[in-house]
Amino acid sequence: MWRASNRVLLMCAAIAFAAAAPAWAQTWRFVPSISLQETATNNVNLTPTDERISDLVTVITPALGFRERGDHTRVEGFVSVPVLLYARTGNENNDIFPTAGLLGDVSFFDRILHVEGAVTVSQQFFSPFGAQPQDLTNATDNRYRSTTYRVSPYVQGTVGNGITYELRNNNVWANLGGAPINTSNSRYTEWLARVSTPESGMTGLEANYDYTDVKFEDQRAGSLRTQIGRVIPFYNVNPQLRLGASVGYEDNQGTLTSSQGVVYGVGIEWRPTERTKVVGKWEHRYFGSSYLFTFDHRTPLSVWNVKASRNVTTYTQSIGTVGAGASVAGYLEQLYLSSIPDADARQQAVDQFIRERGLPQTVATPVTLYADQIVLEQLQTATVGLVGARNSIFFTVYNVRSEPISAAGTPLPPLLGGVNNNTQTGANLGWTNRLTQAVNLSASLSAYRTTANAPLTGRTNQGYAQVTMSTQFSARMTGFVGARYQALASDVALDYNEAAAFIGISYTLR
Repeated sequence: MWRASNRVLLMCAAIAFAAAAPAWAQTWRFVPSISLQETATNNVNLTPTDERISDLVTVITPALGFRERGDHTRVEGFVSVPVLLYARTGNENNDIFPTAGLLGDVSFFDRILHVEGAVTVSQQFFSPFGAQPQDLTNATDNRYRSTTYRVSPYVQGTVGNGITYELRNNNVWANLGGAPINTSNSRYTEWLARVSTPESGMTGLEANYDYTDVKFEDQRAGSLRTQIGRVIPFYNVNPQLRLGASVGYEDNQGTLTSSQGVVYGVGIEWRPTERTKVVGKWEHRYFGSSYLFTFDHRTPLSVWNVKASRNVTTYTQSIGTVGAGASVAGYLEQLYLSSIPDADARQQAVDQFIRERGLPQTVATPVTLYADQIVLEQLQTATVGLVGARNSIFFTVYNVRSEPISAAGTPLPPLLGGVNNNTQTGANLGWTNRLTQAVNLSASLSAYRTTANAPLTGRTNQGYAQVTMSTQFSARMTGFVGARYQALASDVALDYNEAAAFIGISYTLR
């Protein structure tokens, strides 16, 4: 396996190549910024009441956002490096928590051949039963750094009669730093192939193939390999409604077990308006029923999203596709699709809106479970965003049941499943009021519950509330002040509560 430094060098070299091609590169946009925050807390380490320690925490955060668009290149990303300095507990808590997201794509041969690369650095929580503070100033052993690297060469195009094709090779490496227990880094290799007739015809056919190989560094018994191929005929009832079916074969190889068999299913896609989309899919797999339902709707002032699914995943696949949370910017971008067709202008409008309203960057999502196993997930989530002239509200609720299974589709014994056999339920409400042209008042309320699935026992409940007032001193400078309260009650972790107040300032150099 490559060393992490080699992968970073490869990624940086690819990006530098894209940026250095004078005939391709068009416009670079850089947005550097820096912020300073002082936080006074009565329980810096989130310990029980009789053990808590108060502290004053200084957070200095330099950050850089960037974007490039060219005829054959696309690069966008951000880097944020919070530096935390503790007045009383500095020897044990002083730290740096980098966060980064980078996505780049270079195309060749008339945009048929592409090489896409991505780097993500995020702060994650290891166990859903442990503390999940939403502010870095709280020191917790439950936090760790996840770093993923992805390199994806792919070819795509259209041949005679409008037949489209794509062949993609995803290579993803996941490294963990600062985890509370010994963990092993992992990687997965995925080959995806797809061929489809034109979607505009009354009838059509798609064929696809997916091969995935997941490996953990310290896993002596081998890797987790899955192969599945499908043929999917579809019928367009009208321009808004499509019906489909699928039939195929899968082969799954696990550490000690395996399974093979036929897969089959049905699907529907309905677009009653350009603002509404409904997708439903059901398929018989080796673990039973697999399904996906999504509902997306937007109006000029609202975004609605509902999703329910049942499928299998692994830690490396989950952390490679899910970030630190659902993006508020992603929801807002849907509101601007009709009014701002240009992608760059739309992104700038979204960034400005988030900055002016004091909105959070992400909303609540379940904890990604670390396990060198196959996990069966049953997920239900819903998000609604309402945006008015003065008020903005984002509400998210989720429920996810996770159960480790074998490659034969049977549940693992409780001793092997451990804490990864649980159900997470949570909700988050964020509200922002624009008091004046330059002053915003925002409040957020979050609640999480994690319960062990029977026959295991254990439960953790935790909640978080925060109020913030921010003001724009100028187009580049924003000041803010606020307070928060959080508490945790559990029969498997130590109970705590914390109150804190904070004040800060941020400056954008542009």
